[in-house]
Amino acid sequence: MACWRRHSFKVFASYMAGAFRSLLPLATMMALVLSVGCKKPEQDLGLELLPVDALGVQVDTAALHAYVIADSNIRTSGLTRNLVGSYLDPHFGSVRAGIVTQVRLSSNIPLGQDNSGLVADSLVLALAFDGINYAYGDLSGQVFQVYELSESLSLDSVYRSDRIPDFHPEDQVAVRGGRLVPQPLRNVVIGGDSLQPQLRIKLGRDLAQRLLNAFGTSDLVDNAAFLEFFKGLYIKVDNGQQLPFQQGLLYFNLTNAASKMVLYYRDTTTDPVESRVFDFVINQSCVRYTVVEHEHQAALYPYLPTLLADTSLAATATYVQALGGLRTVVRFPDIMRYDSAGLVLAKAELIMPLSGTYDPFLPPPAQLFLFRKDDAGADAFLPDQLAGLGVIDGNFRPTEQAYRFNITRYVQGVLNGSLPNNGLELVPASNGITANRVMLTGPASAEKPMRLRLTFTTY
Repeated sequence: MACWRRHSFKVFASYMAGAFRSLLPLATMMALVLSVGCKKPEQDLGLELLPVDALGVQVDTAALHAYVIADSNIRTSGLTRNLVGSYLDPHFGSVRAGIVTQVRLSSNIPLGQDNSGLVADSLVLALAFDGINYAYGDLSGQVFQVYELSESLSLDSVYRSDRIPDFHPEDQVAVRGGRLVPQPLRNVVIGGDSLQPQLRIKLGRDLAQRLLNAFGTSDLVDNAAFLEFFKGLYIKVDNGQQLPFQQGLLYFNLTNAASKMVLYYRDTTTDPVESRVFDFVINQSCVRYTVVEHEHQAALYPYLPTLLADTSLAATATYVQALGGLRTVVRFPDIMRYDSAGLVLAKAELIMPLSGTYDPFLPPPAQLFLFRKDDAGADAFLPDQLAGLGVIDGNFRPTEQAYRFNITRYVQGVLNGSLPNNGLELVPASNGITANRVMLTGPASAEKPMRLRLTFTTY
């Protein structure tokens, strides 16, 4: 049996060797075809090495000048999300955010209702986290403060990020100076009910009793009267001296039904004594906005303060920051030399790589926007944006670690004189509801600099 197996193996091996020799020329030919025909085309290969290729295409990189400016205040009232918290970024400095909001009656309290036996137990401010977008930074404990407003707010007004309201000086938090650790991924259990993730700040009993004493009075007969009696809240933090990347900004959805101020009390006139709850709601009829304070001079690395002080520097890095933080301005000092070159612009692509790496808890914006300035100095859309955001792009590309913008129509407008050559300004998308920021390479960077890539044709 063993001899038969050895003989069979020799026959099989001899057959395979002959088959391989007979197929070798064919295999060699197929490998050659595949190496030529199946290779991913490199459409830009060599274009930047030749002034004009055989198809009449020419590629050039235009000179850029980029610098950083502090953004102006932005509208934060009536948006889908509000932010509170603080952190220190060694590159960008410190940022603090607070929430200003009204609260309203969940139901009117009849005039004349007897409140003599009502006793306050507690008052809790509940803020519902905004789903999976719950924070920018880490979840270390923060010291929250809650103040009662001393000024009335109006739904007819626009409130901006630098608008600090007037408020009474007494902090209404029950335990002042204590740190609350946010838990945006854990449901809260109250009275046996599982509630969605929220931050719960216990307020003082004096305020709770004052609200309870107003039951049955003219102050609570309707929301118009109540908003004169209790004008709203200013929610902020005081985290003292912070280490880099410690804490962060928390994202809340105030129009979620779980966001409210809850009064827990007892009616001692009943037998047995009844425990009751009254909700002061936050809804679309409430004024609500985010207050933001940036301190860029607190950056531990001096490069940003240096750039802000001198816009003429050849920047190796630039900065973009949401919440009215920072803008990057890009100018094209020699773009007009292409106007007399006898070439037809086929594509203009602004390429903006990231500078270095970033903390996973502080990701870059998902998208950046470019604006030009109109004759009045206001932000204006580029003609490429008017064709749809899918045309101009500006989305973050994780594999490339860069942003790209197709600004062909804008550059063509500059070349033909229909648009002024006064540069572009770069801002993050969702500027009023996120805290994202990013460092980009500047035109003077030694590696992967910011650049404007121009493709021309000669026919």
